[in-house]
Amino acid sequence: MTARRLVLLTTLLLSLPVLAQGSAKTYALKKDSSSLTYKLHHPAHEVVGKAKPSDGKARLMPDGTLQVAVRANIKDFDSGNGNRDAHMMEVTEMAKFPIVDFKGVAKGVTMPTTFPAKVPVTLKGKLTFHGVTQDVEVPLTVVFKSATEVTTEGSFDISLDAYKVERPSLLMVKVDDKLVLEPALVFVVEGA
Repeated sequence: MTARRLVLLTTLLLSLPVLAQGSAKTYALKKDSSSLTYKLHHPAHEVVGKAKPSDGKARLMPDGTLQVAVRANIKDFDSGNGNRDAHMMEVTEMAKFPIVDFKGVAKGVTMPTTFPAKVPVTLKGKLTFHGVTQDVEVPLTVVFKSATEVTTEGSFDISLDAYKVERPSLLMVKVDDKLVLEPALVFVVEGA
């Protein structure tokens, strides 16, 4: 998928009708302050890899609908072990499927009147990984640091088997099927 298509899809996602009683707030992802972490368990050790997301937007609508779109490049995930990272790129077929992409929506999100404030949300959406798109629910705590800056805290699990990823192995023992994803994202109001 080209960058132009991403911009078009994100624009379409974020351009759903705005209710007349107020205006929507559009947030841009601060890439340098954000991270996506994955964790895999193997009986011998835990694998942890981290990447900066390549793109992201969020929009809070007047009716309390929160729309989020975030993506990352597989090649950017770093576990601190070049051999392991090369193997992960191989099993995820990075050359064929270079992007992890998430688009989700939560309902009933209210902008707080005082800051900082924490708001629990569950984003329901689609995660595309290894060329497979699955429905996912992402429980997060949205932290409104101010009227113009928002961060996220949380984690969710996916199945490598469900995304048709050959589980990496060490000493002939495969990693667990469960992959934990932890999005630590920072968004700022566009134009702020």
